[in-house]
Amino acid sequence: MNLTGYREKRLLDVCRRYAVETGAISVVHPQDHIFRFLIENPVFSSLDKAVKYYFEDGQQSARMLGHLLFTEMELARSPETTLLEFASGYGCVTRHLAGALSPVNIVACDIHGAACDFIERTLATNAILSSARPEDLAIESGSYDAVFALSFFSHMPELTWSRWLVCLFDKVKPGGYLIFTTQGLQSRKHFGNPVIPENGIWHIPSSEQKDLDAEDYGNTIVTTEFVRTAVDRHLHQPITMLKEAHWWGHQDLYVLRKSDPASVSPAPARHAGCDQIG
Repeated sequence: MNLTGYREKRLLDVCRRYAVETGAISVVHPQDHIFRFLIENPVFSSLDKAVKYYFEDGQQSARMLGHLLFTEMELARSPETTLLEFASGYGCVTRHLAGALSPVNIVACDIHGAACDFIERTLATNAILSSARPEDLAIESGSYDAVFALSFFSHMPELTWSRWLVCLFDKVKPGGYLIFTTQGLQSRKHFGNPVIPENGIWHIPSSEQKDLDAEDYGNTIVTTEFVRTAVDRHLHQPITMLKEAHWWGHQDLYVLRKSDPASVSPAPARHAGCDQIG
């Protein structure tokens, strides 16, 4: 690993330690933007604490997803169950998914070719290259029992937000689930409490991924009403589950179930943290 400007051996030793503690592969790609963001973030008083957060937070997200899939969504924990981890990055969560979800068939997907190569060669997980435009995503409709997009919609501008919603929901099998998070109203405190426009979406062209066009991939806050309207208008169905400020204490969690034509009645809507969605 070439980590110019850092004491490489010290960093590798710390990664190995927390990888052992979390049961994950220790190798981190040198272009991993999340890892870089953390170890350069002054909120952490030491390199150890930043690396510890990287591994433990990835593990926690994988465990939370497992609870959603197997306990709340009641999907079968078997090799026949398929999961697409969309916008996986360089594997912060991916490296923990096999342990948390085994024996589910997991496929990662990211816009960075180097990330997909790293995930396949080093993390031993299948990966698919994503696309800049949702309409160009080379994945067949109805391919997965679950599609998981953690903090992806928290970066999409209004121009592509709903288009990606339609695209990812299209990849879900009938009876399966789209699971995603957004930066909601509780996220405002991280951006100086901006006023959200009347249409319910606020976007700034800035993010930790410096290799992507900030106009296409910045930071986005949306209201629950914005999401509800987008789901109703473009997918023509209710939200199955909404948990406000569920991920990291500020991102809202949404679960959408694709109606199974063979099912007489769809799954009831559940909403934790505020009134139930009808």
